[in-house]
Amino acid sequence: MMSRTPFTLAAQQSISCLKLSEWRALIIALTLAITIASLMSVLGERIERTLVRQGAALLGADLVLSNSRPLGNDAIKLATDLGLSSSQVIQLGTMAMRVAPANTQKNDPDNSNNSSFLLVSVRALSTPYPRGQIELSTPSPHSLPKIGNVWAEPSLLERLNLALGDSIQLGKQQFTISHLIKSAPDRGRGFISFNPQLVINQAQLDSTGLLGPGARVQYRQLFAGKVETINQLESTLNKQLNTGERLTSLTSMENQQTGALNKASAYLRLGALFALLIAAMTILLSLRRFTQSQHKRAALLKTLGLSDIQLLQLYLSQLGLAGLFCSLAGIGLAVGLETISLNLLHSLLPQPVPTAGLVSYLSGPAIGFTILFCLGLPALFKLQHSNPIQLLQGEGISLSWGNKLPYLIALLLLLIGTSIYLNNLWLTLSLTFAILIVGSLLGWLGAAASFWLAKKGAPYYRLGPLLLSRITQQQRWYRIQVPVICLLFSLLSINLVALNDMLSRWQAQLPADTPNHFLINIQDWEKSPVEELLKSEHIHTKLWPIYRGRLKEINDQPLNLSLSEEQQKHSSLNRELNLTWATQIPEHNKLTHGQWQEEQGVSLEQSIAKALDIKIGDKLTFNIGGVDVTAQVSSFRTLRWDSFQPNFYYIFSPRILQQLPASYITSFHLNDNSASLSQKLIQQFPTLTLIDVRQILNQLQQLLERLSLLSSLLMLLTTSAGVVLLYVTLTQELEQRRYENALLQTLGASAAQCKQLDKVEMGLIGAISGFMAVIISELSLWPIHQQLLKLDPVLHPVLWVGLPLIGSGLFILVSWISHRQQSLAESYRTLIARS
Repeated sequence: MMSRTPFTLAAQQSISCLKLSEWRALIIALTLAITIASLMSVLGERIERTLVRQGAALLGADLVLSNSRPLGNDAIKLATDLGLSSSQVIQLGTMAMRVAPANTQKNDPDNSNNSSFLLVSVRALSTPYPRGQIELSTPSPHSLPKIGNVWAEPSLLERLNLALGDSIQLGKQQFTISHLIKSAPDRGRGFISFNPQLVINQAQLDSTGLLGPGARVQYRQLFAGKVETINQLESTLNKQLNTGERLTSLTSMENQQTGALNKASAYLRLGALFALLIAAMTILLSLRRFTQSQHKRAALLKTLGLSDIQLLQLYLSQLGLAGLFCSLAGIGLAVGLETISLNLLHSLLPQPVPTAGLVSYLSGPAIGFTILFCLGLPALFKLQHSNPIQLLQGEGISLSWGNKLPYLIALLLLLIGTSIYLNNLWLTLSLTFAILIVGSLLGWLGAAASFWLAKKGAPYYRLGPLLLSRITQQQRWYRIQVPVICLLFSLLSINLVALNDMLSRWQAQLPADTPNHFLINIQDWEKSPVEELLKSEHIHTKLWPIYRGRLKEINDQPLNLSLSEEQQKHSSLNRELNLTWATQIPEHNKLTHGQWQEEQGVSLEQSIAKALDIKIGDKLTFNIGGVDVTAQVSSFRTLRWDSFQPNFYYIFSPRILQQLPASYITSFHLNDNSASLSQKLIQQFPTLTLIDVRQILNQLQQLLERLSLLSSLLMLLTTSAGVVLLYVTLTQELEQRRYENALLQTLGASAAQCKQLDKVEMGLIGAISGFMAVIISELSLWPIHQQLLKLDPVLHPVLWVGLPLIGSGLFILVSWISHRQQSLAESYRTLIARS
């Protein structure tokens, strides 16, 4: 046998060791770790590439320079010198007038079914978009509309009762509707982006007369090219932005879907991290148990001629073969789960989804091998020094942790990897403190609590003295194992609670009555009739006054003196903002500092106050329609941009703005069968703008549902790893109890009493571990909610009741299964012996 190489022996030993529960647990845990790491890496890269590509297509470019005034040629010249492609877009809101066709006049001579005017968004293009393209219902041989033609979205035809080939009036010019737009990049920003979209050739824009005084126009210059060159252009333009100019890149795009994806991505990273931690704990405990079970075999191999180096090579080869097998299995499972996950998101991601690089697929095996050898080498070095004399004396190897240095190095690598993975050093340190340090302290408390409870209950329970004796003898095991079990319960509960909190926030974000229509441009004389019409349709909503204004001074100092150069670039200072007044704080806002609302006060959204370094009591001066208005900062607020309610950076007390002219805005929910109200609003108030955002809400709802399924899939994987760890830990410990039970039976205890004693002890451990895990979970969830998921931290009463009960019941169940397996094994051996 000794003529065989250590590698050959390792292959044979790997197969024979499958009979050992600790080796099977090691294989399962390592496979799960590699599967999860590979899945998250591959899936994350593919979705990120897809979103970047989708973002470029939606933006129409890689970088956009915009302003409400015509742009200079400096940026275009710079982009040309850098070899970038560019295109110019001029967008404005205007009224489109129907030039009714003859057949419509015959069918509807009074023109009563539809309005003749509609507020639309016109985009004038000089060249095709650098990224993405306009998709038409029927192909066009031209990349831009011909002179005299217009491309329109179907909603325009529906609301003006028109068809392809009909004409509309834009300013001074008539255009023929030649093609329908299925989808197009670069819809623009703000409410203008929700209006029905039209595309015309920029060469005909001047002749329409739409660019006259008072026109609200957006000028955009779009750039596309290599990432490095785009970054260079962005850096240069950021240093020389003029007043009102704004740069938008793929990383600065913000919308509902991006916010949901970011939160889901944060949870997925967190879930993957927890799954890896649980798998690492399983690997660590399984390796220690495996080392303990192999000491006699190692001693025997040394008596047969194996040197210390050969013995080390043997077990290193065995670990290497296990890692190789688990890597192949893990990559295979990751590919299968990747296919399932992408199918869940198929309708929400542009196809085809870019493939991931080879490095992403190999990241799982790399992490798996790192965990395996970092945690396995200390135990193998200890196994290498097995003494053959122990084989003769029947001594066992002590189950100690060995040299602490490798474990400290592994912990340091874990901290570095976690901070990089979560991109949050403070969260990493918080989690480490809560999970490791607090977990260890609670382990000692758990051991003490088990002894105290057993001592108090001993006089009232027939097996109480035996239970107290066992717990007293097992205090060292309790101090080692209870922290492990506490950490396991904590990781599982943290993962589950974080998922449930995130999903419940998503559901709360989009309740059944979420507003799906916005009504804007309501003039003062239309306010009461509009409110009466909405009330007659059982719609109760608030009409918010809107004033357009700019921040002019802070504490009587111009902005260029009161703010730094970086602060002066804030987007809120380079455009007119929507301002309002209110007597009460909006329901979807939350007061964080100050009082609501002083007589001459103004309330600020918290992030803008922080960015501009504005404090409570500061005096702000705004220019609103040529009139200067001054107010003192009375409070800061947080608000929910995802509420589909009107939101405002600044809300004034009523006395400050009530005397100024205002228009009004509101949002409300309409069911799918409420088209009649839309028609009434358009017919009775033709100057209003009704914006339908149902399509956006539906897309967001579908996105959240898919992400929920994806998050649940990861939760299932994490729970599987945790169940493996729990089962291995308990069954191995119950295996040790068999010898104690055999001794008790020789002293007169029955088998039933021994089983009952095991169940009581396991139930007590489960309850104590569950209670301790609740404390760790609540301490860990606090920074997770604040730093990662951006949710308000709350206590979870269900955990305080449910986790101890679940822990106790689960431990008793494992004890029952273990005894059941032992009984079946004994029956089988008896049957074999009789035959």
